[in-house]
Amino acid sequence: MMIKCIIVDDEWYNLEEISKLVAKTGFMSVEGKYQNPVRALEEVTVISPQVAFIDIGMLEMDGITLAEKLMEKEPSMRIVFITAWDQYAIQAFDLNALDYVMKPIKLERFQRMAAKIQKEVQLKVSLQSSSDLKIKCFDQLEVSIGDNPVKWERAKAEELFAYLLMNHGRYIHKDTIIQDLWPGYEYAKALAILQTSICKIRSVFSRNKREVTLNFNRGKYCLSISRAECDYLEAEKVLSQYKTGDKAVYEAVEKACKQFAGGFLPRQGYVWSLEKDEELRRRLALSLKEIMAAYLIEGNNVKVLRVLKLLAGLEPYDEEINCRLLALLADQGDYRGVTNHYQWLTRILREEYGTVPSAQIIGVVNSFYDQIK
Repeated sequence: MMIKCIIVDDEWYNLEEISKLVAKTGFMSVEGKYQNPVRALEEVTVISPQVAFIDIGMLEMDGITLAEKLMEKEPSMRIVFITAWDQYAIQAFDLNALDYVMKPIKLERFQRMAAKIQKEVQLKVSLQSSSDLKIKCFDQLEVSIGDNPVKWERAKAEELFAYLLMNHGRYIHKDTIIQDLWPGYEYAKALAILQTSICKIRSVFSRNKREVTLNFNRGKYCLSISRAECDYLEAEKVLSQYKTGDKAVYEAVEKACKQFAGGFLPRQGYVWSLEKDEELRRRLALSLKEIMAAYLIEGNNVKVLRVLKLLAGLEPYDEEINCRLLALLADQGDYRGVTNHYQWLTRILREEYGTVPSAQIIGVVNSFYDQIK
């Protein structure tokens, strides 16, 4: 498969030199050569190149600005900067450039860069051929397209994606995003990070435009995912559909609780995610308590026990829940169940809350052990 390229440089001899180097690779073809960056902007959507070689030091429009404008039109396109000034290298990578090459161009350096391009494009093609999107938010953030895990390369882009996903379907002002995600940063720097991260997100999901859209309107961003396997979105859907007494969704609520388990993005350590974690925990627990009440009326202790275990996982500090769970296990003569839950509870309370089981809980356990002696 030939990789389509465009070259933008206001010096004709540089255009010719890079064209010859591209042709020598055998796997890249030049679809457009431009001394005028404005013309490149006009034709990029017609060509849909996979790679753009851009000179940074152009007079009519600098290469950094051109790259930003090109990526707005073709977010999946990768950028290779051609520059005579080494200080542009860091800025180039901040823009999510694939690589940069110093002038005068050395053949060996160009060949290494070309191999890097080939490897990345091949990966994107494999992602396109298997585009099932899976997103995991409970316990830790994991995103995969087909069988390929997404490599964010930059932690800020990953964090922004998680934040926008948490606010799925809502337009969030860029200033609110900056305040929530990077409050200690100088505004201009934070804004640059935001824009770079947006480019990265669009690039990651460039082959999934039908499933993932990231819109911008009047200073606000909105992430919408129409089709994906996502534990967080599924839990939100289940909770929005839940109504007291609606037995049709009982199992779905219990499934959401099992998936939630360790919480919403705890391993990422995002401060802004704590409120969402508490909200989900509270809503799930409230629904479970109503479901447990229905099972109690039915006299179905098997289901009651199942729900109590889920509730204890959501709210390990809840004395009433743990007492009821231990008491029910004791009534069933389940020595292993009582012992295991008490040991688990003791560890969780010590490690996460700096406390110990209450006297009432200890009394239930001791009473059970006394009975079986």
